[in-house]
Amino acid sequence: MLMLVMIAASVSAEMYADRVINQSELPEAAQTFIGRYFAGDKVIKVEQDYGKRGPEYEVDFASGAEVEFRGKGEWHQVKAARGGEVPAGIVPEAVAKYVSANFATQRIVEIERKRGGYEIELSNGTELRLTAEGQPLTR
Repeated sequence: MLMLVMIAASVSAEMYADRVINQSELPEAAQTFIGRYFAGDKVIKVEQDYGKRGPEYEVDFASGAEVEFRGKGEWHQVKAARGGEVPAGIVPEAVAKYVSANFATQRIVEIERKRGGYEIELSNGTELRLTAEGQPLTR
């Protein structure tokens, strides 16, 4: 019985482990996002994983940028290239205005969708939790 449990656990772990896939295997929405916001950057690795909500994808670019997508290809997290910033087109306008008004000299280097809003990391290491309307999000 113990052997059967060990085999089942091993097969299950292997089945849900990250696996490298081709960029063409990404959902169409993810491919469109990459073409729009990272057209000049070369994709160096695409991984597919299965999380609690189904398939998830992580795309690594030659510049050092990274994007995580949910199952249907909607972005979940974007990390800027070294020394760069997150593409302005993905940051909600109200969030960008809040950052500009309160942290004028900083760039958004990471953005992640969270329940109720966004978690932002600025170039100086400051982390913010904001609603889509650009208001501080309380926990």
